[in-house]
Order: sequence, then C-alpha cells, then structure tokens
Amino acid sequence: MNFLPLVVSFSLIPITLLATEPPLTTSLTEEMAYAEQVATQTNRNIDYQPFILSVWEHKDLVSFGAHTLKDSLMLIPGIDMMGDTTNNRTPVIRGSNPLAFGQTKLAIDGVVVNDRSFDSYSAYLDFPIELIQRIEVVRGSGSFIEGVNGYSGSINVITYAKDEGEPLEGVIFGSFGSSSSQQAGFWYTHRASNWKLSTDLFYQSNDATSPINVTDKYGNTGLASLKSRQVGFGFSYVYGAFSLKGRVNEFTTGSAFGNLNALPNIDGKQSLPSWYLESAYSHKITDTLALQAKAGIMEDGWEEESRLLPPGTYGLITFPDGFWAYLDFNTRLLYGNVSAIYSGIKNHKITVGYSAKYEDVIDMSTVTTNKTGGTVLVDYTKLAPFIDAGSACRHTDDVYINDTMDISDQLAFSLYLGGTKASHIDFQSYARGALVYQPHRQHILKLMVGNNFRLPSFREMYTQNHPAKIGNPNLEPEHVMSYETQYLYKPTMATTLGINLFYLQNKDQIAPNTTTKLYQNIGKRDILGFETEFRGSIGENDLIALSYSYIRGKTYKGSEITDYLPYASSHMLKGAFSYALTPEVNAGVVGRYSSEKDRRPNDSRKKAMESFAALDLILGWEDSSGLYLQGALKNITNATYRYPSTPATYPDDYPIEGRTFWIRSGWKF
Repeated sequence: MNFLPLVVSFSLIPITLLATEPPLTTSLTEEMAYAEQVATQTNRNIDYQPFILSVWEHKDLVSFGAHTLKDSLMLIPGIDMMGDTTNNRTPVIRGSNPLAFGQTKLAIDGVVVNDRSFDSYSAYLDFPIELIQRIEVVRGSGSFIEGVNGYSGSINVITYAKDEGEPLEGVIFGSFGSSSSQQAGFWYTHRASNWKLSTDLFYQSNDATSPINVTDKYGNTGLASLKSRQVGFGFSYVYGAFSLKGRVNEFTTGSAFGNLNALPNIDGKQSLPSWYLESAYSHKITDTLALQAKAGIMEDGWEEESRLLPPGTYGLITFPDGFWAYLDFNTRLLYGNVSAIYSGIKNHKITVGYSAKYEDVIDMSTVTTNKTGGTVLVDYTKLAPFIDAGSACRHTDDVYINDTMDISDQLAFSLYLGGTKASHIDFQSYARGALVYQPHRQHILKLMVGNNFRLPSFREMYTQNHPAKIGNPNLEPEHVMSYETQYLYKPTMATTLGINLFYLQNKDQIAPNTTTKLYQNIGKRDILGFETEFRGSIGENDLIALSYSYIRGKTYKGSEITDYLPYASSHMLKGAFSYALTPEVNAGVVGRYSSEKDRRPNDSRKKAMESFAALDLILGWEDSSGLYLQGALKNITNATYRYPSTPATYPDDYPIEGRTFWIRSGWKF
C-alpha cells in the first residue's frame, strides 16, 4: 500500500485584545460555523479561518459587474481560466496542472457537482449571479466544507435557497447582450413557522462564436461555435432538522474546436445534463454530542452530435461527407455521509466522519461514420465504444477526523486527518493543519501545511478507440504537498490587506503521452509563489479590490525538465473599483492582466502565448422598491482572450472572447 506521510501542524484562533471589540472565546470550529453565517459583518469573520480563503458577498460581486459564477471567480487572486478543444472550461489555481480537470471542487450549497466523465463543472460556470448570495473560495488543498477535499482549491456557492438571514422573499430577473444572449429567471422562498421552501428557475442562451476565424490542424478555416443554452431548476425544503434539496441543470454548447483537432460544423453541439437530490438530518443527542447524516443521488453525462472531420481524405481513408459522431455517456453517483461532533472535552471540538460513494456508467452509445471510409453510419457501441463502460465504475470509502482546540486567548490548535480507499487504487492518506496567531486585533498570522490527492477521472482511465487520447486504468492519483503562510492586516473590520506565500510540490500529475496518446502519471511541478491583496474602502462611498499574484517553478514531464511552468502566467494583476455616485447609482471599473504563457520544450511554436489585458466598465441603478438596472461593457479594448492549444492540435491558440456587453434588470421583493 502507498501510505502518504501524515502531516501534523497547529492552528490557532485569535482573541481580540481590545475591550471595545466583542471577545472571541469560542473554539475554532464554532468560529467557522459562525463565520459561515455572518461572513464579514463582525469581528468573528472569515479572515480568522485556517485557510487562505476568499469570501465575496452578492452585493460586492454585482458592484464589480459579475454576471455569472465564472465572472465572480475571475475576481479572486491567483485564479485563471483554461479550456480544451471542446471548450470544457476549468478554473486553475496557482498554475496547478492547467490542462487537467478535477483540480478544484465546486459545491452548490455544500453539494459537490463535479461530473464523473471529466471531473469538471463547466456546465455550472454560467450560473446566474442573481441566484448567488455568497461564494467561498479556498486557494490550496482542503476545503471549507466538511468532508470535501479540493486538490488545489475548492469553491462553495451559497444560493439564496440557504436563506442565511436574508430578508428578501425573491427576485425576478432578466438580461440581454452580445451574441444574441438572453436570460430570464426567478427565485422565491416561502417561510412558515417550522418549515421553508425555496425554488429557483432560469433560462439563458447565446449564439457566441470565436471572435476571430481559426485554422485547424488540417488547414480548415472558419468560426468555432461557442454558443450555449442552459435551463436550470433548483429547490430546497427544510423542516426542523430535516432538509431535502435538488437541482436539474441542462447545459448544451457548441462543438467549439472539435474532438479530433478539426473544426466541426457550425451547428454541432454537446450536452452536459446533470441532476441531483440530497437529503440530510441532524440530531443533538446531548449538549456535547450531535449527529449528522446525509444521502444523495446524482446523474450527469456528456453527449455529442457533430461532424468531427470535414469532407476529405485523412491518411488513406476518405470521408466524402466528413466523419460524423453521435456519442452518449451517462453516469450515476450514489453517496452517503455520517458524522459526529463532540465537544465534551475541554477546549476541544472533535468531528469524526465516514462517507461512501458508488459511481457507475449507466448508459453509453457510439455511432459514427464507418471508420473504413464512406458515408454510412455504423453503431460501434459494442464493436468499438469510445469508453470502456463495463470497467468504468468505482466504489470509494473515506474516513476523517478533525480536532480543534483553544490553547489560549490568542492560540488554538487544528488537525485534519483522513484516508480514502477507492476501487483499483491503493489506500490514500491525507492530512492538513494550520496555525493562526493574533497578537493584536489588527494582525493575523497563519501557517498551514498538508497533503492531498486527486483521483483520476473516468475519461483519463477508460477512454478508448480515440486517436488523440487513450485512457489508462492503471493510473495513480495525483498528489500535492503544500506549505502556506498568510499575514493579514485589518485596520478596520471592513478592510483587509494581506500577503500569502506558498510552496507546492505536485507529483504524479496526469497528462497524455505526446507520442502514445496514453494518459500517464508523467507530470511533476514544484510551484513557489505569493499573492498580495487588498479589499475594503478608503472613503464612505467606494469599494476597492486589488491583487497581484506571482508564481514560478520547475516542471518535469517524462524526460522534459523546464525551469518554468508551461501554460501558466507568472504574473496576474486584478483590480476593481466601485463608487456610489448617489444612493441609487453606482459606477465601477474592473481590470485584469495575465502575463504570457510559455510552451513546452517539444512544442514547435517557440513563441510564448501572448499576454492578456482587459478593462470593464459598469454602471448600475437600484431604488428602494427593489427595482434595479445595470449595464456592463466588457473588455473595452477588444483584446482576444485565448485558451492555450497543446502540440499536435491547432497551430494557434483557441480564441474564446473579445469585447462584449450585457444589460440586466430585475425586481427584488
């Protein structure tokens, strides 16, 4: 068995030294629970948690022009956005394996929505801002959510369905903008004396294409279809200690830059359908012991209907009408979790938990043009399926324990230990600890160390009969060892200035072999960097967010060794400023810059991917009745935002977006 070293360290929770401030005399676990409710409203806020954690409230996200979850994440220091030929998008934190998925976990109200196929959540990145009450982003391994462990980070979206002291009953909203984009939706909450029901529903679509023409591997030129259509419905029911929540998300997008590195037909499409249902129950046995249990089901998939190769001869095979594919892949996840929280030992709060998951492919089909040439469609579901559905299943057991202890008025101790056993993979242990020290109310220091892992996705393990990527069922998980420290200066409760230092050792990273196309554990990255950030106000009517992120390191891929990080920006600068011109009118400006991205040594294109800079303008109005109107002009200089293309795919990088605009309005009641 492969046992990772268990790392033990310390975490301390601060106590204010000023008599005028409310004392913090509770344990770290209680602080975390309280912080989840009140965020930055009091001294018990998110800055004291044992993570490098960014929390953004809805009003601040809107002030800076966020229209979707993706827009919100791009405001966070150290986060970049990547994608592949199919425009499957993924946030990348601190340059960790930019071309892979699953590096981060996304949860909606505590439910992780990463899919089974890619281990991604691209279908949720266009989640409307009107449904988001708050986002919580951990940069680094671990998570703010019990039982969830992100490899390089985790994101928790708190919707208005969770109803954390929110006085609103609902919102009706809509928007329109570039590329014929349109959106409409609502959320509504009904409250009774001992129960609550929340629902939301939205529809949005656009006809987006690449901002400029692209030329594929075979010399075909044209626009890539990046259009999308999404229908979402969610609900949350709470009755006493029992809760039931669910969500349906139907997301369809264009075929983008294709599956076989050739430009697909403009009407080609992909679908990423998903839905989940989760029930939970909590019970307080004694004053010092409580039990929590939850169980859920989730189904998701990937479907494609497009022309993978245009008409022509490829090698010795001729396709007069092109090579067409109708592919279908659907999976199911069953899971359960039980945990106990015990506070009967003085100065301790201990959480012990166990979770079990079962993942399986429930449906798959492969219908393509005859692979020997011609125009006839052939059902290859049994003859040559694109994924080994019979082997693509996994049973996972996970156990964990978290202990927090107050050491003094200025110090506390936290330790998180766990272990996971998955089918066909050796037992994996993980650990995380943090030290938080507050000598004075205005100064906070954190030291954190831990290790973690990422299980390979079904695509990485079981893809077959594919000329560009071949799955490997013998893959090992990716591993990370992280060392982090953070210093925060808080001149006021609403203003924070911080600097974060980190050193990451990523190994066993998964990538296709450039020669055999087989997914292998051939990657290793040592990443060193820092982030500086400021959030707060200078005057009474402004809101400012500034950050600068820097990374450097070495990369090892097979026999390749580089003293830089391919496909990652060494420098990222983000800034946002919002000002209340009147009590009803607000104006803002948002800018971001990412430096050039170097390529791998074996890439014939020696020139690095060019840097990117954009500036957005925002103007909004909202009156006391709840009516609001806001407009944004994004990327006013019309710079082309791109995702990097890897060797043997497209000769140029993938152009994703240029200048856009949108106008949104609605009524809060």
